[in-house]
Amino acid sequence: MIEVKELSKVYRVNVKQPGLKGALISLVRSEQIEKTALCNVSFHIKEGAATACIGENGAGKSTLIKLLIGILTPTQGSAAVFGRDPKKSGQEYLRRIGVVFGQKSGLWTDIPVVESYRAVRVLYKVDRKEFDRNFQRVTELLDLGPVLNSPPRKLSLGQRMKADIGMVFLHGPQLLYLDEPTIGLDINVKHTIRTFLRHMNREEGVGIFLTSHDLDDIDEICDDAIVISKGRLVYSGALDELKHHYVKERMVKVVGARLGEIRALLPDVRVTQEGRTTKIVYALEKYSSEQILSAVSRCFRIEDITIQEPDIDEVVSRIFDGGM
Repeated sequence: MIEVKELSKVYRVNVKQPGLKGALISLVRSEQIEKTALCNVSFHIKEGAATACIGENGAGKSTLIKLLIGILTPTQGSAAVFGRDPKKSGQEYLRRIGVVFGQKSGLWTDIPVVESYRAVRVLYKVDRKEFDRNFQRVTELLDLGPVLNSPPRKLSLGQRMKADIGMVFLHGPQLLYLDEPTIGLDINVKHTIRTFLRHMNREEGVGIFLTSHDLDDIDEICDDAIVISKGRLVYSGALDELKHHYVKERMVKVVGARLGEIRALLPDVRVTQEGRTTKIVYALEKYSSEQILSAVSRCFRIEDITIQEPDIDEVVSRIFDGGM
């Protein structure tokens, strides 16, 4: 679906000296410096994948999305989406994608949401039956019925964001670019949007390319990830593999009576007791899951057991705290 080869983007930035003198000098002779947003980035994403683009502020995530959409031209390298250069694909490409940039709404401010929706059918030349099917689906899944006849300026941020995301699905895109789609939203709206996006990806096969600082977005929507740091690609692959690469420990929670001392079987684990719940932390490289479960079954009368997988918050923290 997406093929990126040694993609780089360098911006030229004007540098102005402070004060009136600096302004006058800039009029006569402007000084420029180069800022590298992306440097030799290469990766590929298979069709229908839900992929997270992870990186700190200024890493180059938004620049990458703009290059993939075709808004920007790369300084060097290439990007192909559906086998073609986005910059040269024109309207045919734009009909196959949807784009949501954070809080930048695509709705007309002063007319009812439903009128903006109807305009999509005309602009994208969508077959009426297909449009009606898409309209019904997004209205139901995003609970948009109460807001369709209201202008966006009268909606809450959460209502407007749901309406924006619903709008980009009306023409039936095959790939959706999302740049911080849940920023500033409350937990209920976030859950609705995440559930909808996951449904569209898994059930309808819509590809998703997502950037977000809300790590729950990444965990709940995406299966794959690319990680960018200071304009360079440092990881491309499955999200679970990323977690296991950077997180070296796992925790098992056991509820039930203790029958024996687990350290006698697993001397290198850390054990804490909270009432009838025992927490066992072990190094993934030291013990296998089979060893842990075998020892736990011998040392406890198990009423409930939970194996806590690596958390994406911990992964990102390790990556950008020097884990590279």
